[in-house]
Amino acid sequence: MKRSPAFSLFSKTLCFIYRPRPADALLSSSSSYSVAATGSGALQPSFMAEYLVTTCGFSPEKATKASNLLGGIASRRQPDSVLGFLKSHGFDDTHVKELLSGNPRWLLLDVETNLAAKFRTLQELGFSQSDITHLVVANPSAINCRVPTMVHKIRFWQGLIGSNDLLIKVFKRRQWILGYSIEKRIQPNIEMLRSCGFTDQKLRTILRYRPTLVTQRAETLRALISRADGFGVPRTSGRFHWTLLMLSTLSVERCNAQKKLFGAFGWSEADFLDALKKTPGFLTCSLKNLKMKMEFLVNEAGYAPSYIGQRPVLLTYSLEKRLIPRYQLMAALKSRGLCAGHPKSLAYMLCPEKKFLERYVIIYKKQFPELIESYSVRK
Repeated sequence: MKRSPAFSLFSKTLCFIYRPRPADALLSSSSSYSVAATGSGALQPSFMAEYLVTTCGFSPEKATKASNLLGGIASRRQPDSVLGFLKSHGFDDTHVKELLSGNPRWLLLDVETNLAAKFRTLQELGFSQSDITHLVVANPSAINCRVPTMVHKIRFWQGLIGSNDLLIKVFKRRQWILGYSIEKRIQPNIEMLRSCGFTDQKLRTILRYRPTLVTQRAETLRALISRADGFGVPRTSGRFHWTLLMLSTLSVERCNAQKKLFGAFGWSEADFLDALKKTPGFLTCSLKNLKMKMEFLVNEAGYAPSYIGQRPVLLTYSLEKRLIPRYQLMAALKSRGLCAGHPKSLAYMLCPEKKFLERYVIIYKKQFPELIESYSVRK
């Protein structure tokens, strides 16, 4: 039957009025809401605003905004049940405020069919109650998504990381890691890293220190790999993954500033690249810190910049806790005719603390107690 233009217009108007917003559609598809939370006789948003301030620690401004999403709550029973469940599972007031600030509609969740069911699933996946607290605080999306999706993502990360203990550490370091699509974002990035020679062990190392390496956009990761290639570090080298890790924290501008800093001490660009290949970790130091270390080693300790460039690991050591105390102790011992050796050798700086104590501290403790005491204080 042919419909009149007026009828078609009326139908489209109705569709427009009742079409749910994307955010509402997402929440309704991924969460089960309590029947008690909706229906006639709902309290005014001002009630919930006051509730959020007095019970959840919201500021009045945030409470007013959040209460607009919670106007359907008919009594304290529903939000109290959610708060009671969370606190009975180890979430303190700070955790609750943090979670509800980003997810105020959690107060509409049905405790038994949603929260309790998902927490039981997390326990079945091998997480303790304290683990679950850390996981949910760092990744609220674990509660927002459907149970099968949550299980799929967590099992993927468990297989990749190797243990729940390490996985919890990763979750603590990076919020929202469970919010990324495994198929569209994570897996393609991992395959890209594997093509660069990353073993499972190297991936786990990277994820412990910089999980964002696999959560960023593919084009960003591709550009980062290209930067590492540009520094001349072979992908087959054991240092390539560390170079990639360091460059992920270092902008092009800051890297150029570091080159300029070392150039002022006489390093060529080739010297800088060689140092980076040997010890990419020194890139993480601030410009101020690097400058102070170079000034001490060159101007006070008297070492040539080229000598330091061949041993860039020195630049990763603490100036106050290692470089200065060891240098001053050795200078004092040599002034007394002890510790004979090449005066410009930095071997004593490079050896582990235990060996340093055995070679240069313990054996002189009775003979020069004041020097050893001074070294211990500086340490």
